Amino acid sequence: MSHENSQHIVVVGTKPDIIKQAPIYHELRERGHDVVLCHTGQHYDHNLSQSMLDEFGVREDVNLEVRGGVNDLVSGITAKLALYLRGFAERGGFPITYVHGDTTTAMAGALATFGERQALVHVEAGLRTLSPKPEVLRGWLEQGADLDWAAFREQSIDRTSWSKGSREPSPEQFNTRVADAGTDLHAAPVELNREFLIEEGFAPAAIDVVGNSVVDALAQAVAGSDKNQVLQKFPQMGDGSFLRFCVHRRENTTNHFRFNLLMDAMEALLEQGHHILFIRLLGTEAAIDNFGRRQWLEDLEARYGDALISTPVWDSYLDVVAAMSMCAVIVTDSGSIVEEANVLEVPCVTLRFGSDRSETFLAGSNFLAPPIDKALMTSVIHNVYEHRKELSWHRVYPEGASRMLVDAVEKRLDEGSLLISEEWRYGLKAQLR
Repeated sequence: MSHENSQHIVVVGTKPDIIKQAPIYHELRERGHDVVLCHTGQHYDHNLSQSMLDEFGVREDVNLEVRGGVNDLVSGITAKLALYLRGFAERGGFPITYVHGDTTTAMAGALATFGERQALVHVEAGLRTLSPKPEVLRGWLEQGADLDWAAFREQSIDRTSWSKGSREPSPEQFNTRVADAGTDLHAAPVELNREFLIEEGFAPAAIDVVGNSVVDALAQAVAGSDKNQVLQKFPQMGDGSFLRFCVHRRENTTNHFRFNLLMDAMEALLEQGHHILFIRLLGTEAAIDNFGRRQWLEDLEARYGDALISTPVWDSYLDVVAAMSMCAVIVTDSGSIVEEANVLEVPCVTLRFGSDRSETFLAGSNFLAPPIDKALMTSVIHNVYEHRKELSWHRVYPEGASRMLVDAVEKRLDEGSLLISEEWRYGLKAQLR
């Protein structure tokens, strides 16, 4: 495999894919590589797909147009992508496929390349959830509304407070594990991800810590964003007091108890005098209707007026970044937003039982509010808000991630191949087919 006959297929399927893969796509093109952008069709609404492609200046070369539930997506993407990749090999090329993170597109992309015996680069590899140890969580629950903030903060940044093994977020933890199993180059965001991969038996030489390309995407977005555009719509955000509240994970939006608890916690925060920017994603909207919360939300909007901004997810990533940077605290069950908050220097609260971006816990930029007790959740969020000006942390994701990732790919091409073989594992010269 060489630079000359290698084709780089950057695969996207979701909004986070486009945001984080676009800088890698541009880096490859700027270095003169033969690059193709392949969209699987997993996300197809304008505000989740085309608007992102437009903002980041990329155009899909092919769209597999796969639709349906999880199993439909997995089978459809695997089959269609495998057929597409096979065409490159039949024409004498060496496809190198790039999948991102923990999406269904990433998992199915790994299945396709593995079946075709082709090279796979897993961008954002090694995402594994850390959750508080049972005794730690029980201690927090016992405190509830009387949470000892100093002790809670100290435990949050202590690695010994956390343990591996969670299957949440689901299916994302399944997806990322499957993708890693078929990967030739694990592009890990931080050293913690490398540790997880090595613990699981992956070859250290197949892992490079290259940072997170979200930093490159954010740099572009911050440069192009205009806070005034947001303030024209929502002038009340100008005082920097708003909590950005969003819930979309399946385990939160399909679980009646959890979702109602999260909504009750949001109402309790409003009752305490907090101002909230409530972002309603597709899963949020479905849960609001499925669990009979539509009238409740309308009543809440009427009762709290300008103190509650309730809005569907926005088309413009530039506006999203501008609004996030103006918020006092970001309260979310998202993974990618946790990364963005760390870089934007806005404190974050995660509404889950753990996080696959646990490096942000250890850095002190992110705190856990598990959806099991309203008093604990509101106490964590309120404390982070009250102590936000004293919080500080080092950015855990360095600049230049796309450059470092492409450097790692080119280094392996210079050495002969990206493909992992038993000969490679033993340091022997492999006979390439």
